[in-house]
Amino acid sequence: MRIRSTLLTALAGLSLLTAPSFAHRMHAGVTEIAVNERTQELEIIHRVYGHDLMEALDRTDLDAATFLAAPEGLAAVGAYAGETFRMADTDGELLTLSYVGAEIDGEFAWIYFSAAIPAEQASFIVDNDLLADTFDDQVMMTNLRFNSAVRTAMQGPGRRAPVRVRFSD
Repeated sequence: MRIRSTLLTALAGLSLLTAPSFAHRMHAGVTEIAVNERTQELEIIHRVYGHDLMEALDRTDLDAATFLAAPEGLAAVGAYAGETFRMADTDGELLTLSYVGAEIDGEFAWIYFSAAIPAEQASFIVDNDLLADTFDDQVMMTNLRFNSAVRTAMQGPGRRAPVRVRFSD
């Protein structure tokens, strides 16, 4: 019984040590879009794995935190995210996204944008291709919070087309 208990404890410890490597076998990220009540702008926040972002930028030889601490690194991240994430209004007119910045927190890179809220929106079109050009299995979940409702758009393998997210019937 003691051997079994020790074996189970060892296996549990091993699973905790290897959990991050197993947890990141699929490439995934999340984008949150919500209205900032103070500024009355849309806030767009992308969260992706920092090492995946560095691979997409072809900078795997650099540390993500050091890279994002430099003006050139911040500019590269903004340019890349600005090209691979697009959002349009109900009529399909692209929103002008303003790059705010980026930072590393632990293993994640956070990338920030803002945009003016178009008048009287019944829907938005989201095209979230962050990291999809680097990883065939990249999945991006985009959560939109607008007019007290939350909608989710999923894009990934076999589902790369822009998604219309509706906020009215």
